[in-house]
Amino acid sequence: MPAKLNIPDPERIKSFLMSYYIIGFAGFSINISYDLFRQLISFSILLSLALLLVYHKNWSRTFIITALIIITGGWLIELIGTKTGFPFGEYEYSNLLRPLIAGVPLILGLNWLFLVYCSFVITSFIPAANTLRAMAGALLMTGYDFLLEPFAIHTGMWTWQEDKVPLSNYIAWFVISFVFVRLLYINPPEKDNKLGIFLFIYQAGLFAALLLTWKLLSL
Repeated sequence: MPAKLNIPDPERIKSFLMSYYIIGFAGFSINISYDLFRQLISFSILLSLALLLVYHKNWSRTFIITALIIITGGWLIELIGTKTGFPFGEYEYSNLLRPLIAGVPLILGLNWLFLVYCSFVITSFIPAANTLRAMAGALLMTGYDFLLEPFAIHTGMWTWQEDKVPLSNYIAWFVISFVFVRLLYINPPEKDNKLGIFLFIYQAGLFAALLLTWKLLSL
């Protein structure tokens, strides 16, 4: 009989994550450590998704296929976006999020899965039809992107034409997010992975705190 994995209690992981993001805030706020923490962005995305999936319970065939569709679809949409300007607008990635294929970081597909999964967990507690829950999840992800965009531009993850985020980006985020979150609701996995709630809040909170700090420091 295979040995059972000894997974830490989720409460301990929540405490670890709080410390991790506090350290991240400090690292991005201090000039001497800023460049080092920029290089750790891809690692942080991988760590967040890995922790999320460690506490996922329902590893059904449907969930695995849906997750792969979101990962692949998310990356392909980014590829189309950078090559054509549709649906997000004119933008391009730097070499910060390595490795890249055709100018698009591979990590982005995993980041789409991370955000979609977190949004599913948060909205699954809403007493409403699955389509309305998916719309709420899309709103969450679009709100997240409002914080992500200035963070990404400041850290040099990607650049927009004329240094301006177009409205089409947020419209596309809402539509694509709705489709992906709704996919999870077709045959929803168990919703008790509350780590997704804390990861989403911690990341959004980090972006908001950093944007405010950078703005104050620039005065």
